[in-house]
Order: sequence, then structure tokens, then C-alpha cells
Amino acid sequence: MGWLKAGLTTTVISAILMVGAMLLLSVLQKGFEPMSLLSIIVVGLPVGFVVALPVCLVVLPAADAILMRRGARLFRDMMIVGAIAGALVPIIILFVLRLRPSSGLGTITALSLLAGLVGGAAAGLFYAEFLARLEKR
Repeated sequence: MGWLKAGLTTTVISAILMVGAMLLLSVLQKGFEPMSLLSIIVVGLPVGFVVALPVCLVVLPAADAILMRRGARLFRDMMIVGAIAGALVPIIILFVLRLRPSSGLGTITALSLLAGLVGGAAAGLFYAEFLARLEKR
């Protein structure tokens, strides 16, 4: 059950970090607008959970069960798996579900892939860290 606790914790942290990044970008672009920030929190937090859920609760525990490595290799492998899975999420959203803007598809695709790579790698590292801490007990 350690994988479930690590996955849920990673999901929550990943969603909060995504919303924090969106808030920071909004403040840098528009300045401090309370209604804009509130709408980002209200809409972004559930969307962040939905986006982080398959990576943190399905892909990372499955990869951990398949690889069964411990130590420093676990961190490296979970980071690589998380980055690949994080990059696949925007591709699926943009091209399979066809939820994409009418213009600027190349820019949106590149930025979402970069965000998915970084976010997935961070989620993989968080997952490996929480799993390692839970197994020490």
C-alpha cells in the first residue's frame, strides 16, 4: 500500500505545483488580479488533479512494479518514466481528444510537451522519494 500513499501524495503535490506555476505566469503577464487568480485556482486545481492522476497513480506505480529497482537507480528510472508519461499526456489531449486551440498549435504543442517533460520528471522524483521514505519505516 506504500505505492498508493506515494502516488496520492505525488498527485496532490504535482497538481499544486501546476497551479502555482499558472498563478506565477498569470501574475507575471497581467499583474495581480484577484478574480483571475481565483479563477485559475478554482479551475486549475481540479484540472491539475485530472492531469496528474494517470501519471502518478497508474504509470509510476506500474513502472515501479515492473522495474523493481531500489536506491539511486529508482530515482533515475522514475524520473525517466515520469518525463515520458508527462510528455504523452499533452499529446493525448491535443491530438487524440482533439482539445486544442484553433491557432498557434505548434507553439502550444511545444510548450505543453516541455511542461509535461518537466512536470513528469518532477513527479517521478517525488514518487521515488516518497516511496523510499515509506519503505525505510
